[in-house]
Amino acid sequence: MKAQKNTTNYIFSQALCRVYAGICRQLGDLERARLFCYSLLKEDFPESEKLILFITNVWSDIFVFQGPINKAMQLVIRQSASNEMLACLSAYLNWEQSSSLDAGIMVSNLLLEMQSCTKVEFHLSEQYGEDLSEDAWQYIFAVDLLCSHLKWDWTHDNVIRIAFLYIVTLFLSGRLGQIGLKEGYLAAVKNISSVIGLFIQHAKEEGVPWGVQLAAVYSLCDLGSSNPEGIVEALCAWRAKVLNNIPSAVTNGIAEITSLCEMESALPIKQ
Repeated sequence: MKAQKNTTNYIFSQALCRVYAGICRQLGDLERARLFCYSLLKEDFPESEKLILFITNVWSDIFVFQGPINKAMQLVIRQSASNEMLACLSAYLNWEQSSSLDAGIMVSNLLLEMQSCTKVEFHLSEQYGEDLSEDAWQYIFAVDLLCSHLKWDWTHDNVIRIAFLYIVTLFLSGRLGQIGLKEGYLAAVKNISSVIGLFIQHAKEEGVPWGVQLAAVYSLCDLGSSNPEGIVEALCAWRAKVLNNIPSAVTNGIAEITSLCEMESALPIKQ
């Protein structure tokens, strides 16, 4: 579907959605079906709301669950769908046809909820060292989807600038920076990665908790393509100072960005 994302063969895409949803239903894998719908919205597929209508026609349980991701998905669909499509979705899924919700307000509310939620905390992870709880990641994925819908300018002015005021939103910086990369704001994203790079290089001396350091490191890994050489340099300088065991996810992330540096150096120099 990604390979044919910009083609006009919507009938083929609709058929693929039906087949995929049918397979998920046969396997009883509702989470995979929900992730598929989330990805269609996050990747901004043409007529994604229509594709989701076809999916829910096969398995209407997609939206029969509570939580921030469900709220975010519904809001994005509502704001993207035509009146005719929204009427179909509302009738089929028992949604209220009109809604006064605003994506920007929802992002603000989710960030506030994320900071006050007692379940949003770090826990030990074999792969990541310290990771957020599943409840916290629900908020992060929901905000990521809404910000992708709101685009980079709004995201930068209303979320990125306050990221360092909250520990958990460090995890968001890398994911949201990818929105900027996708929309061509390389210089702005490079500036963000530089700030995070300086932050981690002084983290040990400043007594920054290990989980927070890792959050910043993973954000840099997500932003690797914005400035591969500078980010590898910052990560290696950080790694040389820390005494904790380096998680495998960090090692793999550094290796991937290093490979980007090698690819860039192998490119012919334009005269």
